[in-house]
Amino acid sequence: MVHYRNVTQAVIAVAALCVLAMPNVSLAAGKAEEGFVSLFDGKTLDGWHLMNGAKFVVEDGVLKHDVGLGWLRSDKEYADFILRLEFRFLKPKQDGGVFLRSVKAGENWPNQKYEVQIENTARMAMIFGAPQDLNVELVQKVLKPDGEWNAYDIKIVGSRLEVRLNGELVNTSSSAGTLKRGYLGLQAENGVHEYRNLRIKDLSN
Repeated sequence: MVHYRNVTQAVIAVAALCVLAMPNVSLAAGKAEEGFVSLFDGKTLDGWHLMNGAKFVVEDGVLKHDVGLGWLRSDKEYADFILRLEFRFLKPKQDGGVFLRSVKAGENWPNQKYEVQIENTARMAMIFGAPQDLNVELVQKVLKPDGEWNAYDIKIVGSRLEVRLNGELVNTSSSAGTLKRGYLGLQAENGVHEYRNLRIKDLSN
């Protein structure tokens, strides 16, 4: 009897492990967000263009930038969309940003664009190019320490721009309607950053 009891217990333990493993599969499948398209394959810069001497590279499945100027430009132009990405800082006070509805022209960066700041200082999540309502206190509360991954959810529809950092709405603007359409971009401004999981949901009609 003891022998069979041990076998039964072993079978139950294995089954429990299988059940515990199943949610991980479901969660992974759930990450395929409806309507979103990946912008980065984790292996190459396909779909992107190095602009004005930018030095972005792909290593270890992530997009890396280590000092220097310029910017990384998307192949396509977008009008209304939700952009999601993850990023992390590898040093204190690292300057960078996400460009929205940008043009190509400009010396170091586009001379017309909206920008959402990526900088681990009080300027984190600022919007440049339009009036904003930045919640600095909330930004600093939800911003993760250097070396940990943060997530941006940036939505722009018409003149309305919303920035979420790690799930929290931290900045808005209702005056981002001057530029109607343009490229996405990642700014290189001597910062040391890493990016991954860039994806977009096009909301344009």
